[in-house]
Amino acid sequence: MGLFDLSKGDGVGFAKIPNKMGFTNQDLLEKLSAVKVTFGTPEMGTVGKYEAVMYKKVSDRFDVFVRIDGKNIIMGKIGTDGVSSLNTAANAGLDLFLGHKDEETSVADHAVDELAELVGKMAKGEAVTESRASASVKTSTGKAVEFFMKQKAISIKPKFDIFNAEEEVEYHVDGDLPRLNFSIQRDGDEVCKLKKKLIAVMPEYSIHVDGKEVGKLKKKLKLLKPELVGKINGQDLKIGGDLMGCDFDIRVGDLTIGHIDTAQTVWQDCYRIRVMDEAYKDIMIALAIVCDNVVDSNDD
Repeated sequence: MGLFDLSKGDGVGFAKIPNKMGFTNQDLLEKLSAVKVTFGTPEMGTVGKYEAVMYKKVSDRFDVFVRIDGKNIIMGKIGTDGVSSLNTAANAGLDLFLGHKDEETSVADHAVDELAELVGKMAKGEAVTESRASASVKTSTGKAVEFFMKQKAISIKPKFDIFNAEEEVEYHVDGDLPRLNFSIQRDGDEVCKLKKKLIAVMPEYSIHVDGKEVGKLKKKLKLLKPELVGKINGQDLKIGGDLMGCDFDIRVGDLTIGHIDTAQTVWQDCYRIRVMDEAYKDIMIALAIVCDNVVDSNDD
């Protein structure tokens, strides 16, 4: 596979999978039309001079495509109608220069990853009716619940607030001066506590609810991508970040319970915390603090 396994997407906005089943573009359209995803419905279109299955307006700046390319199935993001490829490339270059992704790029890259996972299963002959990301959504509205946290909150001060999309305070976080213990509060009551323990080279984190440890995770030493693994309520917990380190997937077992990326809000640049399963809402705030800590330590 070389340096990157493009069959998994992994947040780079492109994926390539061997076409072992001999699919045509029409086959892909028919199969994907029967599968529920989080980012729209497919239609036949073109990418340049090539026929492709398109998901339009996945974000304001990007469409997502999938098509047959020789012996492979390729998929990726492309500037949406009215947005030139030059502008799309320029924005991608700016993201790399700044060391983070904007919200539109992050949304499109997550969609490519979701699509790559689906197509990968189809290419193995598996029958699928819904993507893992779509099946993960367990909220009262059927959509992800969003919160916002100031970037590098740990490095700036040990006390800060978490806001909802209406700029209202939903959580207050109170940390100690060494920045090793964080109390996460809602309406004045502690709902979760995060503790950081420094062991050898890699930090270890534990999550506590009502005085009981419910989860533990540890950063793995990786050259290009930050990754943390552990347990939460007895299930496997994994946090995986992309190459820029500001875009994270949080997975419990086989399901994704949330995403953490960056967003520009009306009041400041923030981390956007997208909760896919409301049962993990409080814990997702603790995991956002962990991700902030990982990004901060990588920048040092």
